[in-house]
Amino acid sequence: MKVHILEELGIPRKNFVSAAKDHEVSWFDEEINNTEIEVIVSVKTKLGKDIIEQYPNLKIIALAFTGYDSVDLNYCREKNIAVCNVPAYSTNSVAELTIALAISLLREISKGNKVIREGQWNLGKAGNELYGKTVGICGTGTIGIRVAEIFKVLGCNIIGWSRTQRKEFIDLGGKYVDSLEELCGVSDILSIHVPANSETKGLIGEEQLNKMKSSAYLINTARGPIIDEKALIKILQNRSIAGAGLDVYEVEPISNENPLLKLDNVTLTPHIAFKTKEALIRRAEVTINNINDFDNDIKTNRVD
Repeated sequence: MKVHILEELGIPRKNFVSAAKDHEVSWFDEEINNTEIEVIVSVKTKLGKDIIEQYPNLKIIALAFTGYDSVDLNYCREKNIAVCNVPAYSTNSVAELTIALAISLLREISKGNKVIREGQWNLGKAGNELYGKTVGICGTGTIGIRVAEIFKVLGCNIIGWSRTQRKEFIDLGGKYVDSLEELCGVSDILSIHVPANSETKGLIGEEQLNKMKSSAYLINTARGPIIDEKALIKILQNRSIAGAGLDVYEVEPISNENPLLKLDNVTLTPHIAFKTKEALIRRAEVTINNINDFDNDIKTNRVD
C-alpha cells in the first residue's frame, strides 16, 4: 500500500521504512501524488474533511497515538475510511511521569534545584512523604490501574472513580467512591486518567476543585481540556490546594501569557508523559501492524 506520513514519529525514518518494507512510504516533506495515497499515518494532525478529501483513494487513517479526537470520524464513516489507533503503547511511560510529578511536588524538587543553583541551601520547610497518602484515581482504565499499582507498592491508599468499575482495581485493594466530588474531597493526591472526549471536557471544574483539601495536589498527565484550566488557575492562585503537576494544557503549546507559568506551586512539563524511546518504538511497531492487518482484512485496533 502507498503510505504517507504527516508527522515525525520520534524514531529514525529509516527504521520505520525498514519495518514497513511491504509498503511504499512517503513523508510530509516529500512531493507526492495525493490520488495514489491509500494510508495516512498521523499523530495529532487535525484531520477534518478539508484534509481527508485531498486523498480521494484513502482507505485507512493509521493514528500513531491513542487519542483519536483529531479525526473527523463522521466523515470517515461516510467515505468508508477505516481509522485505527495505538492503545496502551505508553502505559508505563505515563504512569512513571505521574509518580515523578507527585514526588516532585511533595518534596519540592523543582524548588530545590532552583535554590541550589542560586547559591542558597535551605528550602525553608520540610517536605512530605508519599507513603500513607490517599491517592484518588480518576479513570481506572489501563493507565489508571498501572498508576494505582505503583502508588500501592509505594504504600499509598488507593481510591477511584470511573464510569466503569474494574475488577483489577478492586483486586489491588482499590476502593471506588460514589461520586467525583467525593474522590476530590478525600484524596491527598488526585490523578487524572480519563480519555478526552465530549463527555469529559471540563470534567474537573470549579465545583470539584473546591472540594479538594488545602493540602492536596492534583496531577494531570491525561489531556488538558479534562480540567477547567481557568478554575484551576484560580484555585492555585488562592492556594486553596497545595499545588499541581501538569503535563497537558487546554491549549498546546502553552502560551507565554498563561498564568500557570507565574505560579510557584505548579510543576510543569511539556506533554512528555508518553514520550520515551521505548514507547515510541512500540508505537511505530503497532502502527505498522495495524496497517498490515488492514491490508490482510483483519480489524485490529479499529476505533471506527
